[in-house]
Amino acid sequence: MKQLNHKMSLTGLALILTTASLSACGGNQEAKNTNATSNGPFTFTMMNQYPSTEPPKADNPIIKKIEEYTNTKINATWVPASAYNDKVNVSIASNDLPQVLMIADTKSSSIINAERSGMFWEIGPYIKEFPNLSKYNASEQVLNNISVDGKVYGLYRARALARQGIAFRQDWLDNLGLQQPKTIDDLYKVIQAFALNDPDKNGKNDTFGLVEAEDSGGAGAMGLTGFQTIASFFGAPNQWDIQDGKAVPMFMTKENMEAMKFYKKLYDEKLINLDFAATKVSKQQEQFYQGKAGMLFTTLDFVITGGNELKKANPAAKIDIVSKIQGPKGERVFATTGYNGMFVFPKATVKSEAELKQLLGFFDKIVDDQMLYTWTWGIEGVHYTKGADGEPVISDQTAYANEVSPLKQLPTYDGALMIWKGKGEADNKFRTMMKNNEAIAVSNPVEPLISQTAVEKGTELNKIIADARVKFIMGTLDEAGFNKEVEKWRSQGGDQMIKDYTELYTKQVKK
Repeated sequence: MKQLNHKMSLTGLALILTTASLSACGGNQEAKNTNATSNGPFTFTMMNQYPSTEPPKADNPIIKKIEEYTNTKINATWVPASAYNDKVNVSIASNDLPQVLMIADTKSSSIINAERSGMFWEIGPYIKEFPNLSKYNASEQVLNNISVDGKVYGLYRARALARQGIAFRQDWLDNLGLQQPKTIDDLYKVIQAFALNDPDKNGKNDTFGLVEAEDSGGAGAMGLTGFQTIASFFGAPNQWDIQDGKAVPMFMTKENMEAMKFYKKLYDEKLINLDFAATKVSKQQEQFYQGKAGMLFTTLDFVITGGNELKKANPAAKIDIVSKIQGPKGERVFATTGYNGMFVFPKATVKSEAELKQLLGFFDKIVDDQMLYTWTWGIEGVHYTKGADGEPVISDQTAYANEVSPLKQLPTYDGALMIWKGKGEADNKFRTMMKNNEAIAVSNPVEPLISQTAVEKGTELNKIIADARVKFIMGTLDEAGFNKEVEKWRSQGGDQMIKDYTELYTKQVKK
């Protein structure tokens, strides 16, 4: 096993130890991994992450409903999202594994090596046996994206292919008499006005137009969270492109440079938070909620989650979203991989095909129509009520946020992909927008391809570019300096990565 990519901090380890709740999971605890008998439910262990402040509690009513509905007992270890990848790497290295392991960083070297070594069951051939999995977890494009050497080792957690956009303060636009942005120039003018024209009408120069955050982890990191969104507006490829049969990284295109210059202009004019390189996503969102900034690049469903938090701080605030911005190549958005992590089933703890099918059956059942309704609304009388028209309405936002939202880490299908009557204008707006954006979504052509160079060196190589991008925006590197960093990337393995992807893509096209 290769050494871990990152060392766990003592803080991260403490978080894991204090929040790994409900049960320990590992392969050394097989006595707890009991199968269903005539006297009880099917019991299994699982490790998963949670993005909320607190992990799901053992008496969570959604967990109870899942267990009752599926006749199971889930012994889950919940790990904070910030420490999750480290915990997964430690579990794999020590072979201390649950029966169900959620993988967040699916293309890390440790995961790919584990898959190639036969650590996990290959589940691709089984999906068609389960009606809901074959319906919701069988997109050829997404299966191709998560596959390794043509084999599928995990159930992916489906997400919209075109879910990124811009969230902004609509009330600030109204105060300033501005329209929602439709072009890149419009976007700049709105950001400028939010920073300089007292959009909250408090008589103070205390706002900035766009709040950004650092993005430095993983092989797809861009240096700042919204860069791929802006770059797509300028016509840049989605991380990689194929030009004249050759793989070309996004940062070697002129469109990428134009996007960097756009950000540099925002930075030079102090229209953006100047500490973006040290700002975490949680802090970014907090600044938006507190009315310190009027815009951020995020997922379109932020109109709901972020809107609720915004109104807690300012009940009169209004939030809205856009995603289609006219650029040099028309309207374009970047496509995601179509998934957010996947569930794998270690052979060390899942001993037989029959046990594997029991686990797949569990995941199949929790995305049937009845359970998808539960993932969307919660439990009637606890989280929602039905109005006079018979349509559900969330009745307790706090209970919903604490009990329903964290458990959305569990199903392999995202209810946000569905249009539900009764969800309200904002809810159905982002769902419709995501669906309509698929037609203009630009995919990463090398996403399904496994470059050994990228596996071994991708994170380190990408950091060269992510750091250079940030330095260019902050003015400590000029264009020539940025290009020197690109040459450094090429000499330290980038040229080999280009060669890998070019050869792999050519083989794929010839099949």
